[in-house]
Amino acid sequence: MSDAATRLLVDVGNSRLKWALADDHAMLVSAQALAHGGDPASVVELLPLAADIREAWIANVTGEAHGERLAAALAVRHHLRPRFAKPIDGLQGLRIAYEDPSRLGVDRWLALLAAWSRDRAAACVVSAGTALTFDAVDDRGQHLGGIIASGLTTAQQAVLGATRFAAAGPEFQYTAGLGSDTEACVRQGALHACVGLVERLTARYGGQRRYLTGGDAETLRPYLAGDWIVVPDLVLEGLQQMPA
Repeated sequence: MSDAATRLLVDVGNSRLKWALADDHAMLVSAQALAHGGDPASVVELLPLAADIREAWIANVTGEAHGERLAAALAVRHHLRPRFAKPIDGLQGLRIAYEDPSRLGVDRWLALLAAWSRDRAAACVVSAGTALTFDAVDDRGQHLGGIIASGLTTAQQAVLGATRFAAAGPEFQYTAGLGSDTEACVRQGALHACVGLVERLTARYGGQRRYLTGGDAETLRPYLAGDWIVVPDLVLEGLQQMPA
């Protein structure tokens, strides 16, 4: 491993906890993902961590109570005192569009920070998960703002209802065309809504680089025009940029 301090990076999403080990220069252990079932602290004991970790950073979107439980579990299990990432206006030259920068979702900010830090170029970042988000930054590092919309699964649940959606299963195939039964029509509607929204925004705010992340990134990618860079661990890359 590197001589630099080894960091534990943890990205707590609505359904999964992703983690990796890194230093200031590279990912030392590639990202791993664990379903947490609504309780991120419950999977801490499953993390096979190295003994030389000196720092732990967490991006948490599940609320303060879950974050506190996760921090306590890391302290007991791995003797770590994690720090929770918060948006920092101006870090790495990235300026946040929000009047109150603290209100920008930490996952969106970290993904945008990672994209900006890669090339220092105008870019857009699409995160396709429970929610579909789009954020853009210009070539001076100014965040232009973003949108939050329903993700693929959320959109289908909104139309069919959670029970009927679960009964239809998620074992299906998206296509570029139309559906031939009610469930397929809803599925295709969600796909076209997500793809259409992304392409409409990209046409205006796409920039020189286009990044796609989130659990449904690989599902959306075949239907998006243009060159997209799929980076499943963009939030973890952003955590790697947090100051010591």
